[in-house]
Amino acid sequence: MTHLRLRYTAAAVVLVAVSLVAGCSAPTPEQPQPADNTDTPYRPVASIREVMTSVIDPSVDQVWDSVKTVIDDGKMTDHAPATDEQWAEVRRHALIVSEAANLLLMPGRPVAPPGAASMAPGVELPPEEIRKLIDGNQEAWNSYAQALQDSVTPALAAIDAKDPQALLAAGEDIDMRCENCHQVFWFPQAVASAR
Repeated sequence: MTHLRLRYTAAAVVLVAVSLVAGCSAPTPEQPQPADNTDTPYRPVASIREVMTSVIDPSVDQVWDSVKTVIDDGKMTDHAPATDEQWAEVRRHALIVSEAANLLLMPGRPVAPPGAASMAPGVELPPEEIRKLIDGNQEAWNSYAQALQDSVTPALAAIDAKDPQALLAAGEDIDMRCENCHQVFWFPQAVASAR
């Protein structure tokens, strides 16, 4: 009887061991695979034009207008942020411009709302032509958007140092970067005819 009990015990141990090994080697649930490079989690809502007019332009205007000289009745008055709160407000707008450059890089963003025409016919290209230029030279488009972002870095440094002259110089560089892109993608024909 003892011999029979040992055989059943040995069989039970073997059965448990086989079950454990089988359980350990069972395939794990399939992990989700990362999407390929064409799929992104981004879901653009606004067009490039709307990002420019609603996000970038109002904020960059705040940066540019924060340091200026006003001439009124022959009298020059310099304006610059004077308090910590005013400098913080200019910094907030500079950060918006810098981050908005990333919005311009997002794939799938239309140039303008559906059915929209050129905002300056004869000067600015129609949206479909701008789209062709961007699609035909995505590398340059990306480079211009990144150059915009890079141009804000000295502005942020000037703001942090509370240096109006450095901010004025940085603002001029931001303006140049914007215009360089616009001349290539928005109104290249107007630039060519002016030469």
